[in-house]
Amino acid sequence: LGPDLFISEYIEGSSNNKYVEIYNGSGSTVDLSDYELQLFTNGAASASSTQDLSALSGGPSTLAHGGTLVLKNSSAALTLPDGVTAYSSSAVNFNGDDALAIYKVSTTSYVDIFGVIGTDPGSDWGSGDTSTADKTQRRKTSVSGGVTTNPASFSTLSTEWDGYAQDTVSGLG
Repeated sequence: LGPDLFISEYIEGSSNNKYVEIYNGSGSTVDLSDYELQLFTNGAASASSTQDLSALSGGPSTLAHGGTLVLKNSSAALTLPDGVTAYSSSAVNFNGDDALAIYKVSTTSYVDIFGVIGTDPGSDWGSGDTSTADKTQRRKTSVSGGVTTNPASFSTLSTEWDGYAQDTVSGLG
């Protein structure tokens, strides 16, 4: 069991095909009103866009232990696995050089950071399949918690993530 929610999948696909999957491995149901997905574009040090996870149109207000919440760009159009619903969010408007974070309101802290807040790496972090541009990144099953302190570099990309081809959504949900 992990301490909190964390990003379990990141899809920076073709055109607007962008998705983020959030996993609850905390051991109990969480109230999503206590969490925000924050987007930091082009090396921004403060959030460019914020999504209250309980305020997704048609979305849930809680997330059970072991459950996932999938957010998408409003123009995303890939066919998702059976039974997977993705909720539109303006915070899912990233490119490979943008950082994402899950922020916990009650503790005023990050529970997971994807990338490096305040750093623009150019076009992406990583290389090859383990790149944040035009690829799908899926958290390794051995990972049980998020990156809670803004790192100096995105060193966990090679150790905590498995890379897949662009527009791979078979692992969502």
